[in-house]
Amino acid sequence: MSSHPSSLFRRSRLVLLALAAAGGGAGVWFATRAKPLSAGEGPTAGVTKPAVSVEVIHPRAGGIDRVCVQPGTVEPFQSADLYSKVSGFLAEQTVNIGSRVQKGDVLARIAVPEQEKQVERDRARLNAAEAKVRQVEAHVLAAESEAKSADASVALAKAMVRAKGSYRQYREKQLTRYKDLAKQQAIEPRVVDEQEDFFLSAQEAENEAKESVNAATERAATARAKITQAKADLEQAKAEVGVAQAELGRAEVLLNYTAIRSPYTGVVTRRSFQVGDFIRSADQGGAVPLLSVERTDLMTVVVQVPDRDVPLVNTGDPAVLVIDALGGQVFDTRGVSRCAESEDTATRTMRTEIDVPNPDGRLRRGMYGRVTLKLQTGAADAVRVPTAAVVSRSGTNHGAVRVVRGDHVATLPVTLGADNGVEIEVAAGLSAADQVVLRASGAVEDGTAVAVAGAAGPAGGH
Repeated sequence: MSSHPSSLFRRSRLVLLALAAAGGGAGVWFATRAKPLSAGEGPTAGVTKPAVSVEVIHPRAGGIDRVCVQPGTVEPFQSADLYSKVSGFLAEQTVNIGSRVQKGDVLARIAVPEQEKQVERDRARLNAAEAKVRQVEAHVLAAESEAKSADASVALAKAMVRAKGSYRQYREKQLTRYKDLAKQQAIEPRVVDEQEDFFLSAQEAENEAKESVNAATERAATARAKITQAKADLEQAKAEVGVAQAELGRAEVLLNYTAIRSPYTGVVTRRSFQVGDFIRSADQGGAVPLLSVERTDLMTVVVQVPDRDVPLVNTGDPAVLVIDALGGQVFDTRGVSRCAESEDTATRTMRTEIDVPNPDGRLRRGMYGRVTLKLQTGAADAVRVPTAAVVSRSGTNHGAVRVVRGDHVATLPVTLGADNGVEIEVAAGLSAADQVVLRASGAVEDGTAVAVAGAAGPAGGH
């Protein structure tokens, strides 16, 4: 019993000594931590904070062009569905899909034998009408000749009248003289009777000559009437020739319709029938084209311009076409060729067409590409920087960029303009000589010491 209390006392004293030692050590530690460090005694004393490495660019001069990038569909500049004007059997077809054709080439022929016979009949009618014209022309010449002969007969008859009249006058004078002689009984009465017979004969001859004049005059009038009739017949014959020519022309046109010709140089893109098929003309229910031809040396790219860009689109605006199916080949175009000047109310877009030369035939109908229309040129006094260089924005056109001034960073307020997602236009507050911070190896703010990594380049180089 006596040993147990002493053992307990010893253990208690050992615990108290241990606690006292621990308390002393803690006091020394706290005393040491609480003591202020004198100058030059800290662990970082004399060490300078390192400069942040930054990558900078120079802004590029000039603002951002206003462009419209939209998908475009390639279509032929011209295309035609070729129908038959006449019904008949397809007798010949010299082309197939993919065939290259020239303007005016005969692509197919329709067999219409009855139309060929009609042409022959109409040509024969024309020949007959022309022969009749020549015949009537001969009649006119004959009538004119007859009229001339009749006029000559009239003149001759009148001359005979004058001659007979002169002879009558001569006999009349002779008769008067002989009568005077008979009164003087210088001659026998029978001589007077003979002279009177001569006078009467001369008088009768004069009267006959006058009748001949009348007859010749009537014949001349008849001849002139024949001329008038012949000329009228000639006009009618010529009119009949005109009718025959028109009928032959119509028949030949219909026969020419049997030849299906290419309206321009291009390629055959559709063939609907085979040789031997019966072809119905369009006016008899033929709703399917015989062939389709597309012009391929010039193509048209159709772009639907959205409403926001419609006011800026004008004929002649520069346009660039990129076709993905051709490995991203870029095609220089003639610019905007046509625009509808009206929006589709369903899509709120305006149809715009761009003609693209296609001499090698690489562009084909239905191809799809991207079209970039340059609508406005950027402001000449503005600059542009990568969009990532703008560190803050406020409102619609206010922002800030960080630039290097000496070896420290400064934040500049700027006026912003157009943003194409890659670059942003800075209208004011920045110049092309500034070094704009694009990337930094650490956090930077106004006054941060920086070191430019590498030579500064233009914005386009990043």
